[in-house]
Amino acid sequence: MTVLALFHHAGGSAAVFRRLTRLLPDDIRPVVAELPGRGRRWREPALRTAEEAVRDLTDLLAAEVGTDEELSIFGHSMGAYLGLAVAAALERRGGPRCQVLFASANLAPQLATPLFADGTAKASDAEVLECAARYEALDARLLGHPHIADRAVALLRSDFDICDSFVRTLSRTVTESRVVVCRGQQDAFGDEHTDPWQWRSVQPLTTLTFPGGHLYLEAAGAEPLAAAIASVMSETARSRT
Repeated sequence: MTVLALFHHAGGSAAVFRRLTRLLPDDIRPVVAELPGRGRRWREPALRTAEEAVRDLTDLLAAEVGTDEELSIFGHSMGAYLGLAVAAALERRGGPRCQVLFASANLAPQLATPLFADGTAKASDAEVLECAARYEALDARLLGHPHIADRAVALLRSDFDICDSFVRTLSRTVTESRVVVCRGQQDAFGDEHTDPWQWRSVQPLTTLTFPGGHLYLEAAGAEPLAAAIASVMSETARSRT
């Protein structure tokens, strides 16, 4: 059995992967990770640094993935950066090792700059929401419910702090995993933004594009994405036997 761990975007949750996981073949076991503060972990206090998030996700995978299973990671947007750091952390720990990192919908880490120079604590709710809108990181329908909207903004603040913490401290991380960049054809990121992911791995880079924008995995890109993931993971498993 092969395992695909899935890491969500800023402001997101496991729900973003609902369609994708239904489309994966039976021989891939999805492990959908959620950071504290949302979904099944909504009672837990949200994290604020990349180091905390990486430790949380690394511990999860160390407990979830069996010694006889092969691991790959699919990280979307913020999750792509956390996936890179988790893959490297697992290598330092000695396992389980990530064979393929699917880095979805984000520019190469070394090209990124902090979203909020002084942290989100000094930003207004409107500024946080404006940033989320640029990356399709929030369902606008939630803003019609004051209590839910307040919680969503607080979650975005913590996730944006995680992103900025990663950019400041972990953006030069290198992994032994193969990196496969995945992006929507209508997303803002082009080759010039994603080709430099090559420098984050010791293996050659592969880039795949799919119909749709930043959240292509919830729309027309879901089916071809699931097929591509299955093909890459199958090819990797065969090359190791």
